[in-house]
Amino acid sequence: MTPLLWQALLSAELPARKGRVLLKELGPSGDEGLDKLKHHSMLTPKERARLASFDTKALDAALKLGVRPVGFGEYPEPLRAWPDNPIGLFAWGDWSAAHHPTVAIVGTRGASTYGKAVSEKFAEALARAGVTIVSGGALGIDAAAHKGAMAAGGRTVAVLGGGVDRLYPAVHRGLFQQIREKKGCLVSQFACGTKPDYYRFLIRNQLVAALSQAVIVIEAPERSGALSTAHRANELGRQVFVVPANIDNLGFRGSHALIRDGATLVDHPDHILSALGLEPAVEAAPLPPPSGPGAQILDILTTTPLAVELIVERTGLPTHEAMSELTLLEIDGRIIHDSGGYAIKP
Repeated sequence: MTPLLWQALLSAELPARKGRVLLKELGPSGDEGLDKLKHHSMLTPKERARLASFDTKALDAALKLGVRPVGFGEYPEPLRAWPDNPIGLFAWGDWSAAHHPTVAIVGTRGASTYGKAVSEKFAEALARAGVTIVSGGALGIDAAAHKGAMAAGGRTVAVLGGGVDRLYPAVHRGLFQQIREKKGCLVSQFACGTKPDYYRFLIRNQLVAALSQAVIVIEAPERSGALSTAHRANELGRQVFVVPANIDNLGFRGSHALIRDGATLVDHPDHILSALGLEPAVEAAPLPPPSGPGAQILDILTTTPLAVELIVERTGLPTHEAMSELTLLEIDGRIIHDSGGYAIKP
């Protein structure tokens, strides 16, 4: 089937079963099959309208960039096993990344320092063990997961809520480029040029779950798209893991609800690897404990960020000495830093 006909089929956004019937009927037809598809009696008026406006310019531009169609024969096993798997995908990058053990890491866009650090930690550990990290390319937990996988030299797949060429959010253009260039790929079940929207993000979440052998929810409030991914994963028979936090942390209320509903509480990446039957990667020897001012600072830090002024006040260190020690501790990977201050790295 030609890319043009592929683009047309995905533009119509057909239900999976109907799409497969049409796909089988059209067979390996060339672009002449497009006219047959446009006038097919199975199409609803809305599907026909979407098909009539499909974007050939977006397809041509995407193909020149290296985007390519992916059919059922190239689906990894978890996706092939989903009865409602999409009739086709567009991928940009190394699609073979999806053919390794896969784990999705999902969570809120408005993630805390703790949540982002945990996301990176789990992604790094799993990627070192050969697992491909799947996420949605969004701000917060998703971005931290993609970055963690790449920091470990591993693979990651970003599933987009619009066309694979419609890079959203725009601030992640650099991140998406790194994913494509570092053994990973972008993927979408929508036609090239399709604008992302709320409805498509929900569909995207289903694909994240279907591509993965397990799903880890890092930080999800009561209203979070990550919860829809977790529920879909549960329906598909995938194991859902949840990283907990303090019970009064509003950002984790949705996460804790998943635990109450039967999801597995997890506090270390090795638990995930064990569930998948994989061996953890050999970790580097731990750093020796710091002494002097560095030890003083670590004694007062927790996973909640603390402002420099409070660190100086509680340790009694001069500001310049505290700043120097904080820099060294951050370089060593013992602490993390954001606009709220400094915190222990989970």
